[in-house]
Amino acid sequence: MTVSTVNDTSGNTSTYGTGSSAADLSEQFMKLLVAQMQNQDPTNPMDNNQLTSQLAQFNTAAGVEKLNASVGNVQALMAQLGSMSAASWVGRGVLIKGDPKVAFGDATQPLDGEEKPSDSFSFLLSGDAETVTVTLTDDEGNAYTAQLKDVKSGVKTYTLDDLENFQPEPGPPQDREYTLSFEAKNPEGDNPEISGLIQEQVSGVTMTAYGAVLHLLNHDSITMGEVVVIQK
Repeated sequence: MTVSTVNDTSGNTSTYGTGSSAADLSEQFMKLLVAQMQNQDPTNPMDNNQLTSQLAQFNTAAGVEKLNASVGNVQALMAQLGSMSAASWVGRGVLIKGDPKVAFGDATQPLDGEEKPSDSFSFLLSGDAETVTVTLTDDEGNAYTAQLKDVKSGVKTYTLDDLENFQPEPGPPQDREYTLSFEAKNPEGDNPEISGLIQEQVSGVTMTAYGAVLHLLNHDSITMGEVVVIQK
């Protein structure tokens, strides 16, 4: 409610603020109430219950506004504390969602100064799964599948030696790298979500008004909420 002018008994015009906050509206209401009481018809007075109800509504709105401001301050403080905590992550490894790469045996050894992927991999499973099918795809698009049985929910880490029943036989050649993808299934059809995880190293942290941004060594920057596991 915005009140621009109210005429008093002397015929003068008074101008009030036009703020839109709960406090401004409450102040305008009180000024309007006083002016109405001064100018009311004695034979037809105002309804006190209605005016009291309106004043209570304004006070409630003011209280909600103050509560929202307090919550905003708490959120800002939590974001600041989180940013300070993230600074201690620099140099540490983290697991984030992505398509992991693996290699067998000697293919995991460094080549020309570049470290090759290991033979271990991780994924995040939202619920227990009777079967997790792992698909290995090489750079030429050749795909091979294998299985893991009775996998519990959570973050899981396996090696290529844990995989069974490679198809097509005799399985993938062991002299190249593979990108992994996953599918989890249960006989009753209640299939849990599954996401591959990749390991990255935190190289720096930027503090922003919305929280900390983590800069990774070999990946685009991410927020703290995108980290699945913080490693030692």
